[in-house]
Amino acid sequence: MGKNVIFTLLTMLYFFVYVVTSLNSSTDEYALLAFKSKITSDPNKDLAKNWSQGTSFCNWIGITCGRRHQRVRGLNLANMGLRGTIAKEIGGLSFLRSMIISHNNFHGFIPDEMGKLSQLREIEMQYNELNGAIPTSLGFLQNLQKLNISYNNFNGNIPNRIFNLSSLVEISFEHNSLSGSLPMDICYNLLKLELLRISWNQISGNIPPSLGRCTNLKRISLSNNNFAGSIPMEIGNLSKLQILILGRNNLTGDLPSTIFNITSLLEVSVGENKISGKFPDHPCNRATMLEFLELSDKKFHGEIPPSLFQCHALRTLNISFNEFSGRNIPNEIGNLSALEYLDLSNNDFTGNIPNEIRNISALEYLDLSHNDFTGNIPNEIGNFSALVYLYLNDNGFTGNIPNEIGNFSALEYLDLGSNGFSGNIPNEIGNLSSLVDLDLSSNNFSGSIPYEIGNSSGLEYLYLSSNILTANGLPDLEDLYLGGNQLSGEIPGYISILSKLIVLDLSGNSFTGRVPMNLGNLREPMDSKLCLESIDE
Repeated sequence: MGKNVIFTLLTMLYFFVYVVTSLNSSTDEYALLAFKSKITSDPNKDLAKNWSQGTSFCNWIGITCGRRHQRVRGLNLANMGLRGTIAKEIGGLSFLRSMIISHNNFHGFIPDEMGKLSQLREIEMQYNELNGAIPTSLGFLQNLQKLNISYNNFNGNIPNRIFNLSSLVEISFEHNSLSGSLPMDICYNLLKLELLRISWNQISGNIPPSLGRCTNLKRISLSNNNFAGSIPMEIGNLSKLQILILGRNNLTGDLPSTIFNITSLLEVSVGENKISGKFPDHPCNRATMLEFLELSDKKFHGEIPPSLFQCHALRTLNISFNEFSGRNIPNEIGNLSALEYLDLSNNDFTGNIPNEIRNISALEYLDLSHNDFTGNIPNEIGNFSALVYLYLNDNGFTGNIPNEIGNFSALEYLDLGSNGFSGNIPNEIGNLSSLVDLDLSSNNFSGSIPYEIGNSSGLEYLYLSSNILTANGLPDLEDLYLGGNQLSGEIPGYISILSKLIVLDLSGNSFTGRVPMNLGNLREPMDSKLCLESIDE
């Protein structure tokens, strides 16, 4: 073959490639401009100023092109405040691998044409206003690895074809209105799946035991749905699992002990179900890294196994609203030195608070309310300098409030109501400069209301009713409950200058004289409450 013939053939081939590439590039530009045309709000003018036919679309904001063919590979428009719908012409971006339009205001449907994007690996559409059904066509995206459409308004069933995409690593459908059930063979093809997040929907049926075949799963979030039946023991086969969130469903049966065989486990949350029985023994023999355990609002009964307090990595422990009992909280609770959140409320615990609790100096939240605890508050409680929430209400505690309570420099909420505390309210309570809500009602406190309470400049709610107190100065409040004490004389004038006051209860005292005229200036009378029983003129 002569040189001229070869040269001619190469020229023709080059021209053919040039024409095809140009046509395909034109297709990409057309698809992007069609996408732009559906944007009704572009507050930062990102697309309006930048997406122009006068420049190469590979230089447009949010666009990434391949080096070889100059075709659109990536579309990233996250967090731009865009409003509009997704144009069906998006299906023309045949080289697209990543589509990220999260944290915007897109609405309407996902177009079926997206199912043509055979190279697509990543879809991120979370935090928009998209609605309608999930298109079945997405089940044809054989290269898809990440599908995140959380925090939208999608409804209907999840197409089963999606669970056949063997390339998927992440499925995130949280906070939508999806219904139906999960296929029983959900993990027959999803062997690469690491994240399954379907919380806050309306999914029903049983949790498929085949989840145990997704051996790469690291996170399962199925909470706030309508799942029923038992928790599959096969979940214990997931040797890489870190987070298991199944709360707020209708699950029944026992909590499988196999879950706690997973050495990588960090978080277990199965509260607000109908799970019952005894808590598994030795939960942290193998799950030594467990940091978060939430088992509230179920029917666990019996004593807490002492082995629970060998979970040294725990930061959050919530076993409230159960039927746990026991003479005392085990002294071993002091072993949980990393604990930041402890909720034992609404059980049947009795006895004293153990002194060993002082070892949990990192606590920020402590709730022992609605039990049958007795005795004094130990002075060691003053070690909790990081504490923000302290609820000891509705128990049988007695004695004085320890002065060490003044060490709670970060405390915002303190509820000691409905106990048998007596003596004076300590002046040290005025050291609680961050206090917002203070409830000491329904006790046997006597003496005067400490003037130092006024040091808590952020105090909004003060409940002192049903004690044996006399009056003193008080801070600027929204709610003030002084009913059922031994207050007498005229209503103090300082009450009339509480400019933010919404609720005032002075009932059940021995006040005399006239009701000050400007008490009627309680903010927004329709939303206010005024109770002034037992005022003798």
